[in-house]
Amino acid sequence: MSLTSEGFGTTAAPKAKNVIERIVGVFFSPSETMQDVAARPGWLVPLLILIVAAGLSGFFLKDVIIQTQLEQLQNRPNMTQEQIEQAQPMMEKWTGIASIVAPLITTPLFYLIIAGVLMFIGNVILGGETRYNTLFSVTCWSGLITVLSSLINVPMMIKREVMESATSLGLLLPPEQNKTTLYYFLSQIDFFMIWWVIVLGFGVAAAYRFSTRKAMTAVFVGWAIYVALAVLLKSIFS
Repeated sequence: MSLTSEGFGTTAAPKAKNVIERIVGVFFSPSETMQDVAARPGWLVPLLILIVAAGLSGFFLKDVIIQTQLEQLQNRPNMTQEQIEQAQPMMEKWTGIASIVAPLITTPLFYLIIAGVLMFIGNVILGGETRYNTLFSVTCWSGLITVLSSLINVPMMIKREVMESATSLGLLLPPEQNKTTLYYFLSQIDFFMIWWVIVLGFGVAAAYRFSTRKAMTAVFVGWAIYVALAVLLKSIFS
């Protein structure tokens, strides 16, 4: 007697998730969803969502961004008030344009770089093998966590009139310390950033068929190195 999918000898392949199921699954069942993405790579939909979200965030934060830039100019010892007032109209014009145009370039570039770094870690350092398209897909889908972060943080930034996340450990320090290295370090430890890194870890595990522990360790070590370098550069150039 032959064994078919109706018998006991085979297991039916998991049904492919549609776009809505993937979007919901990123938040509620990331491991299963990343396995589906790795098995059937596709990045266009999440990338479009990320670009639109970044553009809307920049549009609504335009006034806060301009205010932050003006404060930075006022803190420069070689800038007079007259020079600042002369620079303000041009600043407002280009900030408005950049808030809409920049995400079209910077958002894809950011996720392309992240996928490239992950491929270097997975293929070269850890000895795994996968396709770049697969890593780019899981990177874009995991990035949907940042869209939820924007939905929560952007309104709070507008209300507080500061370009600072309301979901990071930076809030533990008093406002007078928001220019310190310690503050910048704590501001990198953000609830949504950690959530994103975890989902990305599931994506790397699915793409390479690594154990979850191995993939999570690799992704969190990579993130820790990024934080250390960012804090170092900030302390040198601030």
